[in-house]
Amino acid sequence: MKVYISMDAEGISGIFKLAQVMPGHPEYDYARKLMAGDVNAAVAGAFDAGAETVFVNDAHNSGDNLHITDLDERAVLCSGADRPFTMAEGAQKGFDAALLIGYHTRKGSKGVISHSYAYGSMVEMRLNDKIISEYELIGYMIGYYGTPVVFISGDDIVTADAKENVPGIHAVVVKECVSNGAASCIHPNVTARMIRGEVKKALSNLAEEGIKPMTVEGPVRIDVRYTAEAQAWKAMMVPNTERIGETTVRYHGKDYKEAYLAFVAGAVLAGSFGDDAALYAHK
Repeated sequence: MKVYISMDAEGISGIFKLAQVMPGHPEYDYARKLMAGDVNAAVAGAFDAGAETVFVNDAHNSGDNLHITDLDERAVLCSGADRPFTMAEGAQKGFDAALLIGYHTRKGSKGVISHSYAYGSMVEMRLNDKIISEYELIGYMIGYYGTPVVFISGDDIVTADAKENVPGIHAVVVKECVSNGAASCIHPNVTARMIRGEVKKALSNLAEEGIKPMTVEGPVRIDVRYTAEAQAWKAMMVPNTERIGETTVRYHGKDYKEAYLAFVAGAVLAGSFGDDAALYAHK
C-alpha cells in the first residue's frame, strides 16, 4: 500500500494564530515541531496499517517547514517552493490513499486561521460555482489521479465541512475554533494518539469502506475573487483565464488538472501585487 500525505500548517495541533506559521516569527520554530508531530503520527498510523511507502508533501507556504531529521525515517519528504502541483505535488505518482494533515477552512468562514490558498490576495474560490476550501481544491487534484482522500485533521470546522463533502472520510479534531486567531487546543501527545489510531483505521478498511476519489466530470471552472483589481489583471496573463468581474478571474480547462494548473500560475502572478493592507501593517 502506498500512502500520500499533504501537510498544511494552520490546522496542526497546538497552532492557533497566524504568526505561529509565518517564517521569521519567534514561535515558528516551535510550530515546526508541532507540524512534525502530527505528520509523524499519521506516518506511524499508515505503517501500522501495512503501508509500504509513505510520501509526505510539505505543502505549507514555501514547502520548507518540516526538517527531515524530525520525521519518521520511513517517510519520503518532498520539500521546496518550486513544485508544479504545489500542495498536491507528488499525487501524480499514484497512491492507494491520501491523508490531509493540518488543513483549515476557507476565507470568510469561522475557523482557525481560515483563508483561501493565499493570505493576501484571495477572498473566495469557487469550483463550478460552489464555494470551496483548500482541502477541496487539493483533494480534487489528488482525486484526478484516482487516489481517494480518506483522512483529514484540523479544527472542528474544517473536519465537519469535510465530512459533509467527502462521504466516508475519517477525521480527527485537534482543536476547537474560538475565532480566527484563538482555539481550545488538545495536547499534541493526545492528538498524536488520535491521529495514529484513526489513520490506521482508515487505511485498514480501504476496501470495505470504498471511499471514492474526489472527482469532477467534464469541463472545469475555478473562479477566484481577489482583494485588488491589480491582482486580477496580473492573473489574466495566464492561458485559460477569463475576466468575469473587476476582481474575479475564471480559470478553465477541459478537465480539473488543466484548470488547476492555470489557477496555480495565476495565483503566483496575482501574489506579486501586495494588497495595501500589508503596507499599513508595517507602519
